[in-house]
Amino acid sequence: MLVFTFAAGELHARLEPGLAPVTCAALRQALRTPVTVRVRHAMFTGPEMSMQLPTRPHPQLLQTPLEAAVIMPLEGQVLFTVLPPHVWPGTTDAVFDLGIYYGPYGRTFFPSGWLPGNAFARIIPEHHGLMKKIGRSLLEDGAQDVTIVMRGQEAAR
Repeated sequence: MLVFTFAAGELHARLEPGLAPVTCAALRQALRTPVTVRVRHAMFTGPEMSMQLPTRPHPQLLQTPLEAAVIMPLEGQVLFTVLPPHVWPGTTDAVFDLGIYYGPYGRTFFPSGWLPGNAFARIIPEHHGLMKKIGRSLLEDGAQDVTIVMRGQEAAR
């Protein structure tokens, strides 16, 4: 289980290795150790909680191929999007974006244009209410910290 821990509580996401096996394996490896990052409400992609994984400890994520690629994510989908170096304005580094889409009408439109993301996990239905609450709080109150980790059998693989 992929676990996102916010001040308001935890969101659990089930991986979908049948759809995105390489993405799931790469993120299982990268998130065995918890990482705390800032999460923000996305500016361009609609109802998305956007967070970036640190690039330096995980250069192998740059090799993640496009799989289960979507540009119109569904509510509850978690996407992993790799932006190569020099693509995101203001940085020469790659960007490893994790996005939780908490409502309808999401889209993966970035300043550089349409960029598909790998739909590799889904927030469990029981957590959709909290997911929407956290998404709204990001929009109204601003960025906050989130700790991300693999737990249970997912971490052991």
